[in-house]
Amino acid sequence: MVKDKIKALLAIQNISQTELAKKRGISLQQFNLKITRNAFKPKELIQLAIDTNTQLAFIDENGKPLIIFDETDLKEEEKKKRKK
Repeated sequence: MVKDKIKALLAIQNISQTELAKKRGISLQQFNLKITRNAFKPKELIQLAIDTNTQLAFIDENGKPLIIFDETDLKEEEKKKRKK
């Protein structure tokens, strides 16, 4: 399950849910709901990767990253929002 993987990622990176919620500016309860409901938007998953010093990527069957999402994707989205 996605929630188990997110919890595992936080444990591996030694980051508490409380710490990450605070960093994101949301309550622990809101963060727990996102985990429980698997309610992360793509931009939130990119931010999660940034906050945990990891990468969010599409990887082929040989283990080669084909597409890596990073901060530039978030910046591009913000630019598009401002233009509207």
